Amino acid sequence: PSLMTRTKSGKEAEILRWADKLFYPVSLKGKVPKKDVTNRKLGATAAKVISSHARVRAQIVRTTRRSPEVMVKITNRLGAGKGMAAIRNHLAYISRNGKLELETDTGERLSNKSAVADYSLEIGSLVRGRPIPEVSHRREAFNIILSMPAGTPPDKVREAASEFLKEEFGDRHRYCFVLHTDTDKPHVHACVLAAPLTKGKRLNPRKADLQRWREGFAEQLRQRGIDANATPRRTRGATHQTQRQSEHHARQRRRLQFVQVANSVEWPRVYKATLDVWKRLARAMRDAPTQTDWDAANQIEDFVEG
Repeated sequence: PSLMTRTKSGKEAEILRWADKLFYPVSLKGKVPKKDVTNRKLGATAAKVISSHARVRAQIVRTTRRSPEVMVKITNRLGAGKGMAAIRNHLAYISRNGKLELETDTGERLSNKSAVADYSLEIGSLVRGRPIPEVSHRREAFNIILSMPAGTPPDKVREAASEFLKEEFGDRHRYCFVLHTDTDKPHVHACVLAAPLTKGKRLNPRKADLQRWREGFAEQLRQRGIDANATPRRTRGATHQTQRQSEHHARQRRRLQFVQVANSVEWPRVYKATLDVWKRLARAMRDAPTQTDWDAANQIEDFVEG
């Protein structure tokens, strides 16, 4: 390879190295999108590299322009999912006792109280031939919320959640979900059984799984024309959650100066290491040979300066 080629390759490796410190791996498990004919013709290895390069730059653009962040969380109420009684109560709650349409993993739509009750009876007795006990010492189901900020079209949130759940749990775990629009933030409640349909491990999500779920949900939203991102809090610096907590405590104590601190453009001290990575990434892209990377460097510098 020529000196220019080696230099370009080395700079790209440096960019990816710093970006890897900011962003988690993608949700789609490294798969090449089916519609990407060019990538398929290049072969798996080359396609993965190109996909990685494009993904990193797209992630940088979304983060520096502060694209809306998806929220995916497991509800941790005491006793959540621990037995069929808890699951039944949760299904009644999220369906508002059958008033809201509940969709299952088989595509069945349940729109009344008796249908939801029948579904509860079905999932409680047919998973791998073992009934779920009324009360269990372990989680028999995970209650998951997938949400987007106010202003996001609810129908797109529902479509994206439906496809994400199918991609992540289809043919492996029984699940159902329902869209809620009772707040300004459209969100989907999903209930996923822990036991697999056939052979395999019980569902036991960890932090990395939750991030993968966020990535998967965001990707489905983007495929539907909705700007959505899924980055770690530390990568974004000061988070909205931190601001809300500070504002709450300020009101409680009538010390409004706390709000001013929360809204400061300065990054919290705990994020200083992340801030340094952003700056190093900007320098690496500034030295890259393309205008696109120079523009990205400018965007990063604007982002970290508030």
